[in-house]
Amino acid sequence: MKFIFFLFLFSSIANGTDFVNLEEGEQAPFPGKLLTNEALAEIFSQHELELNQCLIDAEYNSREEIANHEFEYRMLEIRYEAEVSMYQEMIAIRDEELKINRRKDIIQKWGIYGSFALGVASTIGITYAVGQSFN
Repeated sequence: MKFIFFLFLFSSIANGTDFVNLEEGEQAPFPGKLLTNEALAEIFSQHELELNQCLIDAEYNSREEIANHEFEYRMLEIRYEAEVSMYQEMIAIRDEELKINRRKDIIQKWGIYGSFALGVASTIGITYAVGQSFN
């Protein structure tokens, strides 16, 4: 980037068409503005300062963008870890509830089987008792 600015600045000087050394009292061979060596040095140093400031600003902006992206990435990573943890806990709670429900189902099944067996035994007992009473 610095090279491009340097090339642009000195392109007209490199051709030799706009740069002529004059001694005091000599007439300029072209119309325009004349600069002393000090003024020219001031322009070059000011340009160099502005160029360096642009480079510093670009570096700062680049680092700031990188820091922002790293921050956003870390926030997404933390969010991901939190959600994974939350869903793992939800799965563990669901599994525990399924175990509890499975135990309840077994108790209910045995309750139904016991009720059926008790009903059958009662029916047989009543039938036998009624049959004995008629004899």
